[in-house]
Amino acid sequence: MQYKYYIALAIATPLALFAYIVALGYTPLSEAFISLPNETEILLFSVQAGIMAATLGHFIGTKKGLKSIRAAGKAITAKQPIKMKYVYVLLIGLVLAIFILPFVINAGGDFSGTDGQGPDEIASSGYKPWIDPLGYEPDELGERVIFSAQVAIGASILGYFVGYMRAKPH
Repeated sequence: MQYKYYIALAIATPLALFAYIVALGYTPLSEAFISLPNETEILLFSVQAGIMAATLGHFIGTKKGLKSIRAAGKAITAKQPIKMKYVYVLLIGLVLAIFILPFVINAGGDFSGTDGQGPDEIASSGYKPWIDPLGYEPDELGERVIFSAQVAIGASILGYFVGYMRAKPH
């Protein structure tokens, strides 16, 4: 079963995203039992979108690279030792720990960033905008979706090329 790592990520990541959405109270399944500032939610949604999109891109790139090996008539050989796969799991765990640890250490802390403080400070100084936005101005949920979509597109492209370069014939 050569795709077991992709299958594990394909199952675990959406489940983690669903648990996160339930924890924030975005579903009628439960009340919110964690409350985070908008900037932090955008960051966490974007990390989830990036991990899922990079995994999908890597899978597709690897399949295309292996297809080019077969088309060239070369034998498919493993390019990395088995231990390298555990390094990926360790790195993903480390990234998750970096995001989760501040909320565990300082559970009641204010994690809002300068994104929310800057506009308030500018508005309090008496600045008046010259023009109004021309197009769609998203609400907080719209910001999360748009920013996460940008991250997902970039991560899928990056994942595709990393998967392709690792699998293609040299």
